[in-house]
Amino acid sequence: MSAFLTWKGVYFFTMFPYARELPNLLSALRLFLSPALVLFPEEYIRWLFSALALSDALDGFLARLLKAQSQLGKILDPLADKVMMLSALLVCVYKLEVIPPYLLYTLLLRDVSILVGSAYIIRTKGKVPDPSPLGKATTFMLSLTVALFLFGYRVDALVFVSSVLILSSWMDYAVRAHRELYLRSNFL
Repeated sequence: MSAFLTWKGVYFFTMFPYARELPNLLSALRLFLSPALVLFPEEYIRWLFSALALSDALDGFLARLLKAQSQLGKILDPLADKVMMLSALLVCVYKLEVIPPYLLYTLLLRDVSILVGSAYIIRTKGKVPDPSPLGKATTFMLSLTVALFLFGYRVDALVFVSSVLILSSWMDYAVRAHRELYLRSNFL
């Protein structure tokens, strides 16, 4: 254990026995609060999205720090990410009209195929696929793009980069799923 997790020789876990559940709690809150982006008044959307995006970074950090990675977290966190990004893009495309619709539709198609593929792998192989580093990079870039657009900084190059990352991560997940299902290698 690191010194950060101790206080006067007492481990953090003994003081707060449910601390290991905090990452999953943050993911669950993000999952349930993300659709509220559609209902919030325009002047508050940017702040809610910023809080949701920060919770995404925080839950991963806490899961690693507290050694609290779980099967539930491997499902809940990516699902919450997908709901957050799709809700934010829905707002940016149709409510605020600041991001082109093709970004939303491309992400929607990618995410539906990932969810269907992951469900199939869980059902047939009995294991939850690990997230792809390229998928994580895509989520980060989309979060950055949406945040900048919500705060009034229109950077069209980020839309292009996000589109390329969406398509690249989609292909990466397809290759990884093919390997897992048909080549019987470890899911990278």
